[in-house]
Amino acid sequence: MTTAGGDSRPFFMQTTLTLLHIAGHHVWRVDFSPQTLQPDDLLWLPHHAMLANAVVRRQAEHLAGRQAAVAALRAAGAKPYVPGIGAHREPCWPAGFTGSITHTGQQAWATVIATPGSIGIDVETLMDAPTADELASGIIDARERARLERAPLPFACALTLAFSAKESLFKALFPRVRDRFGFDCAHVVALSENRLTLRLACALGPFPPGHCFTLHWQQDAQQILTLLRVA
Repeated sequence: MTTAGGDSRPFFMQTTLTLLHIAGHHVWRVDFSPQTLQPDDLLWLPHHAMLANAVVRRQAEHLAGRQAAVAALRAAGAKPYVPGIGAHREPCWPAGFTGSITHTGQQAWATVIATPGSIGIDVETLMDAPTADELASGIIDARERARLERAPLPFACALTLAFSAKESLFKALFPRVRDRFGFDCAHVVALSENRLTLRLACALGPFPPGHCFTLHWQQDAQQILTLLRVA
């Protein structure tokens, strides 16, 4: 793999890169083994000094996420480029492109599109029932809970889905909003087999209260993936 500076070096960390097709988009997944990470692997990152004090697992997932992002950028037509880290910890994409990165367990995903437009992707491991009950009030309000409890999914699964959808919304809108916003800024108003709709409760960038976004979602064993493309 080639860095932004043209430096090519193999990883000691064991990784496997896989191309997936999700909701009409190319998504690159990297399966990685954190225990195989070596300090020199981080030198592949132009911003490696920013990770010097991170725990090994965080270093490994960051490296895997950037590996997926470089593959996604290349497939979208960009020159070799490793996204840096912005002021809000967001990936810094090259001019003309934007994307999204997510991690869970020992996997990282990335997808990239040409601008204009933006995209958000998130993958979450399913919560168990006690965790869902404990965290629900911080993710959804009473109306959303009633809606999710009526869905043909176990509540813990539906809540994981809502959490992931709001994370994907945040990632997709951040390039327009340029600031953080909470889960209470968007409410789940519809849920079907592969779609979930969020309605804004407040203005976010150019999008007014009441604006709706429909995301694609899918479940694979114990993981839920959500993806949102915004024009």
